Amino acid sequence: MNGTFKKAAVNALYVVVVIGAVFAVWWVAAELTDSELVLPGISATFSEFGTVFGNPEFWTGLSGTLLRSVLAYVISIVLFFATYFFAVSFGPFARAADIFVSALRSLPAVAVTLILILAVGGKGTPVVLGVIVIYPVMYSAARARTATVPAELKEVCLICGAGKIKTFSSLWLPRLAGGLPDMLSSAFSYNIKTVIGAEILAQTADGLGMLMKLSQIYLESAMLVAFVIAAVAVSVLCELILKLILKAVLYKFSD
Repeated sequence: MNGTFKKAAVNALYVVVVIGAVFAVWWVAAELTDSELVLPGISATFSEFGTVFGNPEFWTGLSGTLLRSVLAYVISIVLFFATYFFAVSFGPFARAADIFVSALRSLPAVAVTLILILAVGGKGTPVVLGVIVIYPVMYSAARARTATVPAELKEVCLICGAGKIKTFSSLWLPRLAGGLPDMLSSAFSYNIKTVIGAEILAQTADGLGMLMKLSQIYLESAMLVAFVIAAVAVSVLCELILKLILKAVLYKFSD
């Protein structure tokens, strides 16, 4: 118990130190630029939070962004588990999947976004881009984690006559499960950032990205920074909640 409390206290201290360092750099940079238009001060930015949270458009935009993020996330998880199953079950498929995922990872996100705007429109672009970005991250992380599975364990499954599904559920999934809380929670946080970025470029209605774009157009720098801070806070909170849930569900497989 004391060890757990000490670890939590140390982690909290690191968080406080990092946040303090960020605010210190922010304050120095704001003083050096001496322009609320270029970089608003800390007090000016936080005074905008009342306007942000009191604006119904913010909550509509937040809901739209989270909805698109969840949709992209669910699609990515389905694709990830399907691809991973076939990759660990069939050697030729694994080689083809590795090449395909590597190609997806190398795609320039901005260029792909511009193409998607023409192909699927402003509302579909953030969802599709979210899938393109986080699906390869999930798959690559899973393959890296289970790359060291001893060949003897695979042979045991063959000798015992276990089928593909049984081998997957009794060997590959337990081996992967310990890393899922960190992998899936960080992927969701990254997904939110990707969706917002796509919303900015696609000018997606009812999204945080569009609200940020409008703040930039109307030169409302403090409001823009407030939106950015709100988006970061939402991403961190979602990642933390998802990680805690996954760790509670998969505690038997924790590393």
